[in-house]
Amino acid sequence: MDPDESCATIVPGELHALADLLGDLAPGSAPVDHLDQLEALERIKSAAAAAQALVAATLADATDSEDAAASGRRTPPRAMSVGAEVALATLASPYAGEQRVLLSRRLRDHLPLTLAALRRGELTEHRAFAIAREVAHLTSEQRTRVDNDLAPRLAGLGDVRLRDAVRRSCLTHAAESETRRCRRARADRRVTSRALDDGTGQLTAVLPIETLSAVRAALDAEVAAARASGDARTAGQVRADTLAARITGDETGTDAVPVRVDLVIAVESLFGDGTEPGHVTGAGHLPAALCIDLVRRASHAAKATLRRLFVTPGDRALVAMESASRRFDGLLAEFLDLRDAGTCRTPGCNAAIRHRDHVTRAADGGRTEASNGQGLCERCNYVKESPGWTSWVADPGQTGRHEVHGVTEHLRIFRSTAPPAPGGDGCVVDYSPVELRLASSYTLAS
Repeated sequence: MDPDESCATIVPGELHALADLLGDLAPGSAPVDHLDQLEALERIKSAAAAAQALVAATLADATDSEDAAASGRRTPPRAMSVGAEVALATLASPYAGEQRVLLSRRLRDHLPLTLAALRRGELTEHRAFAIAREVAHLTSEQRTRVDNDLAPRLAGLGDVRLRDAVRRSCLTHAAESETRRCRRARADRRVTSRALDDGTGQLTAVLPIETLSAVRAALDAEVAAARASGDARTAGQVRADTLAARITGDETGTDAVPVRVDLVIAVESLFGDGTEPGHVTGAGHLPAALCIDLVRRASHAAKATLRRLFVTPGDRALVAMESASRRFDGLLAEFLDLRDAGTCRTPGCNAAIRHRDHVTRAADGGRTEASNGQGLCERCNYVKESPGWTSWVADPGQTGRHEVHGVTEHLRIFRSTAPPAPGGDGCVVDYSPVELRLASSYTLAS
């Protein structure tokens, strides 16, 4: 059915009645019912957001066709007026209302698959609008290609992984324009500062991403060294003091800590004509052309070290490394960080990896090897040990991307797949939300 026809059959009074009905909703009697209600309500929120986007875009189209210059007076652009009215209807600021109209049109006209995912409840409104913002600089054809590329893998992505997936797709499908954009932005690198009202000041630096990664790594190394020596300062204080000392040259006798920046890039992009972007661990993606320049300059300065990482040719699963370890430290810890792209593997979590965890606990016979390891943040690793939670590696003998399945205390099924290494077409989610709900229902019934 045409979305416009289906919306026309529901008058505003019926929508208000539905809102009143949901406002009087009573929680269920059991935790499982509570979770089912939350899931259903989240789907309703997403579907309502998709409907709002369609209505806002249609409203803007209707007002564009009206004659706004009848009085001959100087009037603000129609977009500002429509945005202000949308803001009043949605309890937002005028600017936010104007942005809602702009992004709604972009979703409807250039990102139809993203809008459909929002309608199905696979995306939140915030994430759908984030995609629309990230493709603002692309042409309509490039936006369509990005939309087609992202559609199969939107479900289950958290904010950080979603933004990373959009950036990677933009870099792949609009490589030349993205490279020009990145070069202009890097040429505009700068440092700004302003005094605050509490006797402190704020220093902001816009840096090339590989430089930012090196700065963060150096500051984190200083934090680790300070904690090891029993320093009473907080991590934030150590970072601030170290940054000030390095800039002013007052090192107070402290030796600089050497750092390393890991750049992962496909051979096709490094030595061939590939456009798949490279990935700076802990920072994000870079255009292939810039990665080649970085490798060339580092090699010329004798600061580059190449290390082979082995991936499967089909889905770009990181499966092996030249060296291995029997513990989750050293090269084995580096392998897990690279395979999981430095981000916690829990679906929807965007925190950095802090713990290298056994999927199957060592106490239960789990081996300390890459196939039984995953990167988690500190909180998710502790939550995983809660009573009733369990997880396992899906088919540990396969050569595809590393996949972990699990069940929570109230029998909610989750699935975590390692992101693809640079050089492939990206991740395609095999299980739809409907299939996951069916699996959850089957688990509950059994």
